[in-house]
Amino acid sequence: MSERLNDLQRQRALILEQLAWLDREIAAAAGEPPQAKKASTSTAPPAAPAFAPAAAEREAEAIIAEFGAGSHNPVESARRGCFIIFGLALLLLGLGIYGFYLYYRGRH
Repeated sequence: MSERLNDLQRQRALILEQLAWLDREIAAAAGEPPQAKKASTSTAPPAAPAFAPAAAEREAEAIIAEFGAGSHNPVESARRGCFIIFGLALLLLGLGIYGFYLYYRGRH
């Protein structure tokens, strides 16, 4: 079997497990006995072959290498921008006060 087919079968098995869990939770919330819902999940196809941990690690490393290096934290960028604007505002305020000082010192 191809690796893509194995991945698709694994994803299908995971989705079926999640649906079975949802059915059990819905039955529990509705007050139905859990045995009534287990009968409907018995027609599920056999589970897909186990996913190799080494392949998962390689895939994770590839994704991290692709997206991790070039990504940036937008919160940190916004914070840095706010500090820069605050610093520039203080600088302009200081220059304005210094300008008034020089102006009034020259008049007297």
